[in-house]
Amino acid sequence: MVTDAEIREALQQWAERFGPRPTILAKVVAVDELNYTCDLQDDDGTQFYGIRLRPVLDGNEAVTQFPSIGTWAIAVRIESDEDWMLLTAGQIDKIRVSIGAATFQITNQGFLLQNGAAEMWQAFSLLFQALEKIVVLQGTNIDYVKLEQSKQTFKTLLNGT
Repeated sequence: MVTDAEIREALQQWAERFGPRPTILAKVVAVDELNYTCDLQDDDGTQFYGIRLRPVLDGNEAVTQFPSIGTWAIAVRIESDEDWMLLTAGQIDKIRVSIGAATFQITNQGFLLQNGAAEMWQAFSLLFQALEKIVVLQGTNIDYVKLEQSKQTFKTLLNGT
């Protein structure tokens, strides 16, 4: 007598032979940040091109992960056509979140906080420039060493140039 587990296994093997794969576990071999795609290659050497980094192509971004080349990633099929999207990756080089005009981006270089043309680092940089010019006639002047340390810390955190 055939068990339920054997029937499920036989159905799964049949589906894999005649139906499309619903997911891919493969290594990232290329990333195209301009077109929001990546290419994957599985253990058998099969290459999958143009894997979407964003599932919806409507001109909006929301959340985008940029995977590291050489890392393992999982992609899922979008509905029943040949389009695939990146679900997750073992390591990413960048993640960007956009809501309206606001953008928050993280890379190994630091954070980017932006709303329209205004960037957080630019605002802090202007503040530091103004503070450096303060001269106190009576009392204690600004501790310029600590001010410079603070400036460098913000520059590092906020990917300032």
